Amino acid sequence: MHDDLDAAVFDAYGWPHDLSDEQILERLVALNAERAAEEKRGLIRWLRPDFQNPSGARAAIQRELAATDEREEAVAPLPAVATAWPRKQIAAIRDLVARTHEAWTIEKVCTAFKGAKKTDVEEVLESLEALGLLTGYTHKSTRLWKSS
Repeated sequence: MHDDLDAAVFDAYGWPHDLSDEQILERLVALNAERAAEEKRGLIRWLRPDFQNPSGARAAIQRELAATDEREEAVAPLPAVATAWPRKQIAAIRDLVARTHEAWTIEKVCTAFKGAKKTDVEEVLESLEALGLLTGYTHKSTRLWKSS
């Protein structure tokens, strides 16, 4: 199980599976610096918002994302051909969403993969959001995700 978890984390970050401990540490330090720079710009990625941000205060960029509710949102078009539900779902969904600048719904992601279940896709999208690889938000009561 530990190896499977390691593989899932490497896939989520888009990292090769053969990194040394030193290379992993270098990448984590760089990611930490990147997140610190985002926070300086006002982008806060709460992992536990009820605990970390109980007042619900939003940074400027988060208010901007929420303001998209006021505008029409471009949703990614349906893929031309669905591919088989991959073994490495985290990386496949991350790459699918990252290829476009449009927003993706759970349903749109499901149409890209034959045999994909909504609950599985939602779990992956939420995990990618928690890792900061996707930005999730609600527009007209529809949950959407974009590449971060």
